[in-house]
Amino acid sequence: MSEPISGRAAFLVEHHQAVKATFADTSVWLKAAEDCVMMRIRSRRIIGGLPRHKAPLTRDQRIDRLQNLLRLWACGCTSVVDEDLFADIVKRHEP
Repeated sequence: MSEPISGRAAFLVEHHQAVKATFADTSVWLKAAEDCVMMRIRSRRIIGGLPRHKAPLTRDQRIDRLQNLLRLWACGCTSVVDEDLFADIVKRHEP
């Protein structure tokens, strides 16, 4: 499972750097990046769960954390977890 994640992460990192981040492009990238993280969350067993008591991240914080996490995943460090980012994404994607 780590190869599809690192490959997808590498694509997202390259695409975001190439786009020069207009608001519309960033929104599309943000959705794709969050989908990648959700796919990773679903594929992992996170012992102890995620901290749901944390304050929500701002859009800029989410983008920064996603960029950093995806860079790590793209380099093959697919076991890296950003608990605050994961919790924020899961919270916002709950039905």
